[in-house]
Amino acid sequence: MGLPERITYQDERYPLLALAPIGKKNKQIRSIGHKFERGLLSRLNDTIMDHIYDNEWDVTKIRAYLNLTGEAVLPVSLQKDETVYPHLLRPELFLWRSLPAEHGLPLKEEFLYHKDFTHLSAEQLYRHIGHVLEDYMFLADVSKHTREHWLKRIADAFHNDPLIRLIHEKREVIESVETMNQSALLSVLKYPEDISYWRHRVEIVMRPYRAMPEDWLDGEKGSCSHEKELHFDSHHRTICCSCEICDFHLYYHVDHHCVSFEEDFDVERAEKRMNTIEKQFNEIAEQNTRLLDQLDQLRALRKKLAAAANTLDESLDTVQLIERYLQQRIDLQEYPVLDMYNKIKHITIPARKASHLLWLSDVELEDVTIFKELPKWLEVLPNQVYPLTHHVLDELQEKLEEVRYGEEDIILTVKGHSLTYAKTQQILDLIHYYGTDYPAHTLTQVLSGKATNKLRTLKLHETRWFGLLSDWPEKHVQKLFNQLEKQGWLMKQQKGYSVSDYAEEVM
Repeated sequence: MGLPERITYQDERYPLLALAPIGKKNKQIRSIGHKFERGLLSRLNDTIMDHIYDNEWDVTKIRAYLNLTGEAVLPVSLQKDETVYPHLLRPELFLWRSLPAEHGLPLKEEFLYHKDFTHLSAEQLYRHIGHVLEDYMFLADVSKHTREHWLKRIADAFHNDPLIRLIHEKREVIESVETMNQSALLSVLKYPEDISYWRHRVEIVMRPYRAMPEDWLDGEKGSCSHEKELHFDSHHRTICCSCEICDFHLYYHVDHHCVSFEEDFDVERAEKRMNTIEKQFNEIAEQNTRLLDQLDQLRALRKKLAAAANTLDESLDTVQLIERYLQQRIDLQEYPVLDMYNKIKHITIPARKASHLLWLSDVELEDVTIFKELPKWLEVLPNQVYPLTHHVLDELQEKLEEVRYGEEDIILTVKGHSLTYAKTQQILDLIHYYGTDYPAHTLTQVLSGKATNKLRTLKLHETRWFGLLSDWPEKHVQKLFNQLEKQGWLMKQQKGYSVSDYAEEVM
């Protein structure tokens, strides 16, 4: 860190200045011969001395930061023509980095003060140099610790902030409010004007919490995993930490080990509002006792059906197989207990909690229309579900046997040529073994029994599928693959075909 010793030049006429060449092709300072430059450097040296005496500043830490020996405390850069570069170097240039010693200091705008100091009045120069020295002293303090150290300190102060501590304390309530605000259950609660007012208040109450990024809050003691930028304010002795991905900025106050945010939130008011928003929702829920009772009934139904889940799941799988054979949907309402199970098996209704908000936010329903079907379901479901569910499975398995393909059942017809189930099985075997190895026209030749030189070389003429459809015209065999794909037996691949999931199940 600091100024590279090899290119740094100190002139006894300006003891408080460390001179260094700037620019990649500017490798050394030969002399300071211009009258204007000598006068300018003298003014800078005197102004620095005035600040040290006026403010009683201890500038030794700047020398340590810049790795300087002697009295120099401020780097000033010279151009290749031995003229003073009109912008001073920002101290960030030397922070946590080593600069190459084989050429001049980097000429990058981000490391330069924008103000041209070469034509400032005495008063303006005094103010500018004071600001610059203040920056150097602050960065000298910062440099005593690593970047990782400061990021850890910032994250620690973030989680110790009163608002963040409140968020951690109220995390369950906050998440419940956000979930409930988007829940379909709101559409079936009575008194929509109360719901509308509650949702309006939510937008106000949640502002402080939504301003804090989830990735920081989830870190518990850390912060997000994204790359961060640090900017330094010497006047307020703060470090601004920014995450572009989180779109978040906070300010770490070095001397007080605390953070502040772009917006100042009243933590006490935020806590009161959060308590109020939970109370208001619970009051709304208490006016909807019928809905709460229905949720209890649905929970009891689900628990009762869960006891026969294996049988019911097998029944649903059987329905899917029947649908694949018939190639049409089955109306599950023909089997009320199965329809009921299919509609409520994925819902989540936990046991009641003291807070309706916390309870209802954990309720997961795929469709709120199930409340309309609940009375019918309560009538349908007996106390003992096993006899009924086994009866449904037996009935479905009988139906599956009825619709299963027989060996001579016709699967499809192409231009008067019929394909039986038995031959379909053999064609699917061919596709299973060779479907993705060879293009469709090669497979067509195998089925047609056309012993080309290519087939003989590949020894495909010796397979059990060779000539399986020799009584079909070759052009019709080509169309057969398209028909099997259209009906869902095959899937087109980059090269050839593969057997579909549908075919795997049916076979």
